[in-house]
Amino acid sequence: MKKNYSLSWLLIGSLLLLLISACNSKVDFGYPEINVMLPLPGRIYQNGDTIKFQAEFSDNNQLTNIELLLVDQDNKPMLPVVSITPNQNPFIFEGDYIINDPMLPGGSYYINFRASNGENSTNRFVAVQIHELAREMLYPIIVTHPETDIWNAYRLTKDNNWLKYYTQTGDYAGCAINSTESQFYICGNSISNLSSVKLPGGALQWIIKPVYYQSHNWFGGLEFSYPNLYVSCAEGNIRGYNKTGNEIYKSETFPNAEPSLLVATKNFVVGAFADAFSSDRFLVAFHYPGGKMFSNKFFHGEIVGMLYTSAEKILVFSNSDGQGSISQYNATDNSLSVLHPFYNGVFIDAAKMDSDNYIISSSSGICLYCISNNSLTPLLPEIKDAKIACDNTMQQFYACSGKEMQVYSFPSPVLLEKIPLPDTIVDFHLVFNK
Repeated sequence: MKKNYSLSWLLIGSLLLLLISACNSKVDFGYPEINVMLPLPGRIYQNGDTIKFQAEFSDNNQLTNIELLLVDQDNKPMLPVVSITPNQNPFIFEGDYIINDPMLPGGSYYINFRASNGENSTNRFVAVQIHELAREMLYPIIVTHPETDIWNAYRLTKDNNWLKYYTQTGDYAGCAINSTESQFYICGNSISNLSSVKLPGGALQWIIKPVYYQSHNWFGGLEFSYPNLYVSCAEGNIRGYNKTGNEIYKSETFPNAEPSLLVATKNFVVGAFADAFSSDRFLVAFHYPGGKMFSNKFFHGEIVGMLYTSAEKILVFSNSDGQGSISQYNATDNSLSVLHPFYNGVFIDAAKMDSDNYIISSSSGICLYCISNNSLTPLLPEIKDAKIACDNTMQQFYACSGKEMQVYSFPSPVLLEKIPLPDTIVDFHLVFNK
C-alpha cells in the first residue's frame, strides 16, 4: 500500500510552527510594582487643599498607563482622574492633586494609585481624611430695573456698597444662582438671551438665545438645583443645562400650556403650567433624569412660589380672589392638599430657612410657616411686599422692601442691619461658597 508521506510531513510542519509561535508569544504573568512615598497614610485635608503625591512605578516588561484618583470606601471615584503614559521604566510620578469639589462630603477616602503593563494592573490605596467645606454666605445680589429695557445686577461688597457687575438690555424673566460654580444666570422672555455670568466679576461665560414662538415668549422661569440649571420653555417643556451651557435634560411636552415657575425634587422636576386657551393652571411632574411626564394636577389659583421640602413633596404658595393659600403637592402619588389658608392678603415671596420653617412675604407683612404644626405666625407686619432670602448658616433672613434691605435674626426677628438699595429691586438672591 502506498503511503502518503507528503501529508504526514505537512502535519508535522504545522505542529512545529504552532510550537514555535507559542514559545515566541509568552504570557506576561508579572504585575507592576508601586512604591508610594506621598501622601502619608492618615493625613487630614480640608476641602480646597492640595495633596502632594509621589510614587515610583516599575514593571518587569513595560509600563503602559499610570493613574491617580480619589475614591470613597466603596471604590467609587469622587474627583477627576489624573492619567499619564510613562516614558521610562521605572517611572516616578509626582505632582499636586487639588481637592476642588465644594460639595464633597467630609469623611474617609483613599488616594488610588494604579499602574498597568497592558495585561495586568496593580492598585495601591493610601487612606486620607477630608473635612467637609463649611457652608457660608458670601454676599447678596439684587436685580434692579431703572429703565424700560435695562436690568442691572449688583452684589454687596464687604464695605456694604452695591457694585454693579452686569447689565442686561431687553426684557426679563428671572435669575438664579449656582453658588458651587460661582455662576449667575439671567434671562428674558423673548428678547434677552439666557446668559451665564461668572461671579464676582461679571464676565460673560455663555449664552443661549431665545427661540421665536407663537406666544412671543420663550423662557418662562429659572431654577437652579445642584448641579443643573432648569429653564421652563414656552413650547411646554422644561430643559436642564450644565455649568458649561450644554443641554443635558429635556422633559416631554405638556400640550397647549406654558410653564413658568419650577422646582426640582430628588426624582422629579415639577412645573407650574398655564393653559394657553383658558385660565386653568396645572402642576406637572416629569421624571428626572429621563424627562417622561409622570403626572399632572389641576390647580386653582396663581402660583407665586414653590419650595422643595423632603422626599418628593413641595410647598406651593398661591393666590386667588385676593387671598393666599399654602398647599402641599406630592409628585409620587400626584396628591394635592391645602395646608393653610391666608385671609389677610396675598403672598409675594417665600424662602426656606430649613426643612420645617419657611419665611413668607405678603401684602400684609412677613410671617413664618411651620410644617410640623401647620402654623402661620406673623413676624413683621410692618414690612409689606418684600423680596426675601434666608441664610440658614447664620440663622438670619433678609427682606428687601422699597429702597432698603434689612437683616433679621431667626427665629426671633431682631433687626441686625439696614442697608440702602441703589434702586427698587425685582429679584434678590444670596450667594454662598457652595
